[in-house]
Amino acid sequence: MKKILLIITTAVFLGCETKTVEVEKTAGMVYNGQNKGGTFEFGSDESTKIAVDLVLAYADGNFELMNEMSADTVMFFEPSIGKPIPVVRDPNYTFLKEIQSPYDSIQRFIWNAIPIKAVGADYETVTVSFRENRYYKTGEVEKLRLVDRIFIRDGKFFRVNQWKGIVD
Repeated sequence: MKKILLIITTAVFLGCETKTVEVEKTAGMVYNGQNKGGTFEFGSDESTKIAVDLVLAYADGNFELMNEMSADTVMFFEPSIGKPIPVVRDPNYTFLKEIQSPYDSIQRFIWNAIPIKAVGADYETVTVSFRENRYYKTGEVEKLRLVDRIFIRDGKFFRVNQWKGIVD
């Protein structure tokens, strides 16, 4: 009886087919720019870490870390200004100190960070979604929802596009 069960069990295992499931490695569509018509693939965990560290370093006022992670010039697209601002890496952190001057502190709470790369591109983008509480020196508190798209090449960020919404 044991031999019959062993033979049946062996036959069942040998009779099972292995199914191969193919997974799309790319998705989406690039509609403008040098990669127009191309698709996207997931980016790296390394770029994700750089982007998240950048978002948190700004809130913490860690400008030294921000300088270490930045390219020589960073294009910053802040929604209320309406045009790109070229920010040159500065050992005195002049620009960063200026834009943080109205605040006592900033708290950021990250929801997610998604790295993507257009197939054939030499850079990755990481979209970081987060909530921010800005504590002004006047005592006012501003609560925002923010999305930063951070562009990274060779381990350095060179562009930040930002969108924001008010939290009630």
